[in-house]
Amino acid sequence: MDKLKEGTIIIQYQGGTSVNLSDEGFLVKSFTPPSPNFQYTWQQLGKYKALLANSEIQQSTFSFEVYVDGEDFYDFELIRLELKKILTSDKPFYVIWTMMPYLRYLCVPDMSNLVMAQDDAVPRMASPLSVSLISIDGFAESTATTQTPFTYDSESWGLGENLPNGVDIPYTFTTPSFKVYNASNIPLRTEEHPVTIAFSGTVTSALHIRNLTTGQEFILNRSLSSSDSLIIVGLVPIVNGSQDYGDSNHAYLDLAKGWNEFQITGATNFTISFDTHFYY
Repeated sequence: MDKLKEGTIIIQYQGGTSVNLSDEGFLVKSFTPPSPNFQYTWQQLGKYKALLANSEIQQSTFSFEVYVDGEDFYDFELIRLELKKILTSDKPFYVIWTMMPYLRYLCVPDMSNLVMAQDDAVPRMASPLSVSLISIDGFAESTATTQTPFTYDSESWGLGENLPNGVDIPYTFTTPSFKVYNASNIPLRTEEHPVTIAFSGTVTSALHIRNLTTGQEFILNRSLSSSDSLIIVGLVPIVNGSQDYGDSNHAYLDLAKGWNEFQITGATNFTISFDTHFYY
């Protein structure tokens, strides 16, 4: 039992609040992280061969178990109700296993499988209670973003996150050419996991941001001063808090896996930054 106390589960709501299950009296017995659930579409070619036409990631189900202490049947039912209250939310929430505190899973609960054995009403210690969850993306998300320092002091990053050893990986730049590193196991595509790009600088007539690795180019056909703020979220450029989709070329910028080479033209005295989570 002592070994189990090394790890617990944190439920992190999208509003910013969180619940540590150990603080509520739940001792984690086991945690089984989800794996990506690949769904394949096949096209038959003749009698003896098939072609993989498409593959998609769909939702996956996973679970964890907690030990609970109860005096009798009614006490256990109160404990079950407490856990239901923690898991009930009108929005998906994140689940963090503190043995891997730098990863989190976006989930909804499967309340139909909230199972706790009730063989009798006699007191018993550490009865197991199983919780089923549905992982929406099928991937783990880094709890930190690229604007979190990649230092030991930050305690925000860990092993297994594909971070290059001994290499600086900045995400804020002031030069026309630079490289952005995507440590995810997947490409960060705008329609799925958009990267937030913040730009400030002087633009005379048009700003060009090119990802030479993916071959994509974003253009904003307007002037900007050093006091202006441009935020690109997916397909939407926002200038000084207002959407400016009409002045753009309606293009988007993805990040391929690994290094992405960028080039900025049409701007001087600028700063550009990239803010995103990574996915595993």
